[in-house]
Amino acid sequence: MKQILLTLTLLCSLFVPLSLFASEPPGQIAIFPSMFELQIGSKPVNESIRLKNMKKKPVTIKTDVYNWTLDRQNNLQIIPGTPQSLDRWMIINPLTFTIDPGQEQVVRFSIRPGVKPEPGEHRAIVYFTEQPDEQDVNAAVQVTFRIGVGIYAYADPVRQSATLQNISFDAASSTIKAHINNSGNVHTRLKGAYTVWEKGTFPGFGKTGSKTKPVTSGTLNNLPVLPGENRVIETPISLPGKPGSYAIAVSGSINEKNVEKLLP
Repeated sequence: MKQILLTLTLLCSLFVPLSLFASEPPGQIAIFPSMFELQIGSKPVNESIRLKNMKKKPVTIKTDVYNWTLDRQNNLQIIPGTPQSLDRWMIINPLTFTIDPGQEQVVRFSIRPGVKPEPGEHRAIVYFTEQPDEQDVNAAVQVTFRIGVGIYAYADPVRQSATLQNISFDAASSTIKAHINNSGNVHTRLKGAYTVWEKGTFPGFGKTGSKTKPVTSGTLNNLPVLPGENRVIETPISLPGKPGSYAIAVSGSINEKNVEKLLP
């Protein structure tokens, strides 16, 4: 029997290709919430994650917690823990469990720093990994899942300081590119949306009631830019197949500062 592991990371949210959701949710497991942002200090912090099995058979899951970062291609990378990393301070229970069809399981965790947290952001990812069904002897291939829930913990004083240095459209790759420099001690995100308009039809930012409608629209990739990082965050878009000239309106915010730009 061959096992295929499908990994989905919920860092609220890393940009996940829609092809992962072509038919049904990976592993048919629902997780709430998908991400945590917590304040930490001298007292323990207690939270819980709820998982629901929407499969028609029981599923056994193993829980792990790791320290992580993003590599230069903005892919999540597991790295060793340190005395200041959140994974070293977390206690999780249970570590292995089975959920019957249609039922739920609550996984509780506690954050108890072993040393005084340095100011700023401390991160961990909790992975829930489905274990192969050894009883299913007829299955030539088993597709199992691994879902990651991102946890961000902040210790005072928190300093938010990020700059959107440039935002542009790359016609060759049909991609919106946002160049972000984060000099703060917590992560930042560009949050917002884009709309694509026929040339000369954009009504303007904040205007409503226009009879003209965009030809397409979507959400900007809100991948986190970690503290001290200088990154280009890319949002692929699909332009209409018909020939023509378009303008792309980008509207959003970064660190509660509004961003509005019209891209040719």
